[in-house]
Parts: sequence; C-alpha cells; structure tokens
Amino acid sequence: MPRMVNHGQRRDELVDAAWQLIAEDGLAGVTIRRLAERSGWSSGAVRHYLPTREAILDAAAQRVGTVIEERVRSVDATAAPLDALAGVLAAVLPTDERSRRASEVWLAFVGQAISDRAIADAQGILYRDLNRLLVELLTALAAIGHRVDGGATAAAAELQALVDGLTVHVLLGRVEVAAAEATLRAAVNRLVKPGFTAARRPT
Repeated sequence: MPRMVNHGQRRDELVDAAWQLIAEDGLAGVTIRRLAERSGWSSGAVRHYLPTREAILDAAAQRVGTVIEERVRSVDATAAPLDALAGVLAAVLPTDERSRRASEVWLAFVGQAISDRAIADAQGILYRDLNRLLVELLTALAAIGHRVDGGATAAAAELQALVDGLTVHVLLGRVEVAAAEATLRAAVNRLVKPGFTAARRPT
C-alpha cells in the first residue's frame, strides 16, 4: 500500500521553518535553498509546496494572520461590548511563544515593507484584516448608542496604531503585557463613551 502523505502538515512544517529563518535573519534570509537546509528537505521538495521565494513569504504572512485570527476568535463573545473590543485588541499582543513568534515575523514584514512594494502589499493584508474588524466593532458600538470619538474609521486607526506600537514594546521587553493591556483598555474607554441609548435602554 502506498504511503499516505499529509500535504497540509508538510506545508505547515515548511512554514514553521520559514518563520525560524525570518525570526533569525529577517526576510532577506529566506531563500528556497536556505529553507531546504533548515527543513532537511531537498530544494525540489520545497518547490513542490512553495515554488518561489514570494510563495514562501506569502505563506509566512498568511500564517501570522491565521494566528491573530485564532486569538481574536477566542475572545469571549458574550462579554460586554467594550470588554469585547478591549479583548480583541489584547489578543493581538504577544503573550505566549506562538504569538510572540508571529509578532516577530510581522515586525520583519513591516520593516521590509518600507522599501519593498511587494512586501508592503503582503503586509497590507495583515493591516486590512484587523482594521476591518475594528471598524466593524466600533460601528456596532455606535449602532447600539455608544459615542465613538471621531467616528469608527478614525478610532479604529488610532487603536490599531496603539496596539502595533505596544506590540513592539512588549517584544523589546520595554512594556509588560499587563501594562499594555491596561493602556489599550484606557484608550477604549477614552474613545468610546456610553451614549443615551446605551446607558438607558428600556427594560
């Protein structure tokens, strides 16, 4: 009987190896040859799953988005609306080994995106997904009567910039996770205020 190959698992193993390369040497350290060396596979086997350097980087960026999405989805959906928003922001912070590695890879993409248009486009996917979610959450808060300072789009941009900056500081060990979470909550409370409808719903 021929041996069954789990192609999804094998591709995941390659992305794991690509993350290691990125964390150690940045995006410049990622090549098919180096990924083959790191994974122990032949270059031909690597190309079967990730045929180009661009495909490797795309897969690495998509994995970052997947990790963040999983963490965001774990936020308590039954929480009060402001707690849920603060929870989504906190879920982006690097708080364990997997999310820390994801943040390191994200930061490598951000640094390279300044001078590389293709990388900027890949990194832009990560930005747009979170931005879209924050706008949706803030719009929903406004719909139930909360006052969102500056509107949902502006507030989402401010909160996203704050969580991005805090992520970097946490990675560098300059800010503790608990302090970063408290800062995010304070920003949510400053930007979103209960309005008349939210504060006095009919019973």
